[in-house]
Amino acid sequence: MKHATIRAAALLLAALLTAPVCASCADTPASDPADTTAAVTEAQTAAETVDPDDRTQMKDTLPDDLDFDGRTFTVFISCPSDQNDFLGGVAEQTGDLVEDAVYNRNASVEERLNVKLVYNPRTELTGGTMDAAVLKLLMAGDSSQDLFAGQQYGMAKLLTSGGFVTAEDIGYIDLDQPWWWKDYMDELTLGNSGHYYLVGDYFMESLRFTRAVLYNKELYARYYDNGDGLYELVLDGKWTIDRMAECAKEVYVDLNNNGETDEEDQLGCIFWLRLGSTDPFVYSTDIEFTKRDKDGYLSLNMISDDAVKLCEKLVDFFWQPGIYAGCTSDEQQASLYASGRVLFSGNSNLKTAELLRDMKSPFGFLPYPKFDEEQTEYRSLVHDAGMIGAVNGCSENLDMAGAVLEALCAETYRSVTPVWYETALKIKYTRDDISAQMIDLIHGSITTNFIYAYNYALSDIGLQYRTLITNKSTDYVSQVEKQLKAAEKSLQELTDVFSGANQ
Repeated sequence: MKHATIRAAALLLAALLTAPVCASCADTPASDPADTTAAVTEAQTAAETVDPDDRTQMKDTLPDDLDFDGRTFTVFISCPSDQNDFLGGVAEQTGDLVEDAVYNRNASVEERLNVKLVYNPRTELTGGTMDAAVLKLLMAGDSSQDLFAGQQYGMAKLLTSGGFVTAEDIGYIDLDQPWWWKDYMDELTLGNSGHYYLVGDYFMESLRFTRAVLYNKELYARYYDNGDGLYELVLDGKWTIDRMAECAKEVYVDLNNNGETDEEDQLGCIFWLRLGSTDPFVYSTDIEFTKRDKDGYLSLNMISDDAVKLCEKLVDFFWQPGIYAGCTSDEQQASLYASGRVLFSGNSNLKTAELLRDMKSPFGFLPYPKFDEEQTEYRSLVHDAGMIGAVNGCSENLDMAGAVLEALCAETYRSVTPVWYETALKIKYTRDDISAQMIDLIHGSITTNFIYAYNYALSDIGLQYRTLITNKSTDYVSQVEKQLKAAEKSLQELTDVFSGANQ
C-alpha cells in the first residue's frame, strides 16, 4: 500500500502538463495560430520555472468565499501531551520552525474560513483508556466536540458505537488530494460505505510514528568496510529479515564476559520489549493475512506456510545472542543506542531521530526488512499509537467540518510537513544525503493492515506474533486457531457496521 504522497508528484506533473494547454484553448481564438503559439510558449516557460517539490503551489478545491461567521470548531484530543504539538500547538510564536509552522497554519485557517479553532487536549487519556471517555460523549449525544483525534488503536475500538460520520457525509473533503492518505484510509474501511476514519498530513503523528530501523554506520563499517553498504542492500532489494539477523549476530561481543546478552555488551539490535517490537516485522512483509472480495469486504486468511515460516524466523531472530529486548522506554532505548555500541535500533520510528541529536556516531534510517528477496516492495508500518481522526455525528457544525478539515490538512501539507520532514527530520536529525533518500523511501512505503488497526475490535487476532515471540513459541497454527472463531465473529460485527451504512 502506498502513501498518498506518492501520487502527489504524478498529480502535480499532470497539472503542469495539462494546465497550459487548457489555458491556451480557453483564452485564445483557434483562428489565430500566432497568438496560440505565443501563449503555449509562455505557458511552457512558466511551467519550467515551477518547482515540482514546492508544496506551496498545491491548491485545494475549497470555494474562495467560504465564511462560517466566527463559529467554533472544537477538537477533542486524547493523547500524551507531545502529540498535541502538531494539532493545537503553542499559544504564540516561539521562533522554533516547527512550532511556528503549526501556529501559523491554525491562524491561517481561522482567518481564511472565519472560524475559531478550539483544542481540547486530554493528556491523561491514552489509546488504551480513551474509548470509555469518548464513548460516554457519543452515547450522550454530546455535540460540543466536532472532531475526535486519538491514537489509532483506541479510536478503532469505537467504530461500532455508531457515533461517527463518514468523510463523504460532510462534504468539502477531497480524498484525491495528496494531503489525504487515501490508500491508508481505504485499508481502514470495508465495502463502499465511506471513510469513517481520517488520516492525512493534519494528523502528523501518523507520519512521525512510521516505523524504521536505525543502524550505526560506523559500527557496520568495522565489520563490512563500507558504512553505506546497507543502503546498497536496500536499493538492491536484498534487505531481508535473514540478512538483518546475520548482521546483528556478526557484530555481537560479550564485553563483560558474563555469558549473557545485556546492555553492557556490544549489541546487534535493541528493542523496547518483544511485544510491540514484532509488529513492524510482521506487517512489513507481503503475507496476506486477509483477503478482500470484489465488493471490498474482508475474510481472514491467517494460516499459511509463509505465516508459519515468519513466526520461526522471528523467534530465531529475537532470541539469538546479541539481541537485547530489555529497554522500557523510548528515552532508555535512545540513550543505549547513542552509546555507539549497538548496530540496530528496532521498534523505532521516524520521530526517534528527535532523541538522537547528540549522538556522535553517524546513523542511518532503513525500512523494515522484507520477508525474503521474492517480496517486491518494502512496507513501512505506522505504529498503532499514530493519530487518526473521526467526525462526531452529533456535531452542530457538520456543514463546516469538511471545509475546516480540508483546509487544515491542505495547509499542513503545504507548510508544516515540509518544515518537519525536510528541515527538522532530513537535515537537522540526519547526517548525510543518502539517509535522507532512505527517509523518502520509507515515507513512500507507508502502510497499515485492517486486522492490525482494528486488533482490539477483532479479539486480538492482529497481534498473535507478540505472544508467540515473547513466549519463544513457534506453535503459530495452534495459537491462531484459539482466537480464530472469536475473531471471525468480531469481523462480522464490523462488517455489519460498514454494510449498514449502505442501507
